[in-house]
Amino acid sequence: MQHAHPTSTRFTSVVKKVAAAASEPPVDPDGLRDDEPLNGDRLNINSLTLISLLVQIEEETGVFLSDELFVGRSFTTVADIAAIVEQSSEAAA
Repeated sequence: MQHAHPTSTRFTSVVKKVAAAASEPPVDPDGLRDDEPLNGDRLNINSLTLISLLVQIEEETGVFLSDELFVGRSFTTVADIAAIVEQSSEAAA
């Protein structure tokens, strides 16, 4: 089954909210784009912050993010994280 990589999923707003709060310093999630870099001009999410961000997203969405989903993947934008949450949600359904 092939999935198109959507620019926005039902989880994008949650990812933006959590990423904005996790960023140092925190930013306003309303101004974030779907293709916002996790470590760019607005967001400052490093690899350690990413782990806590993913845990927070699991708690907020109730979607378990399996370790296997992360093997061989890189996450550079808000949309990358939203897509993995969407994929995990569909796999659990």
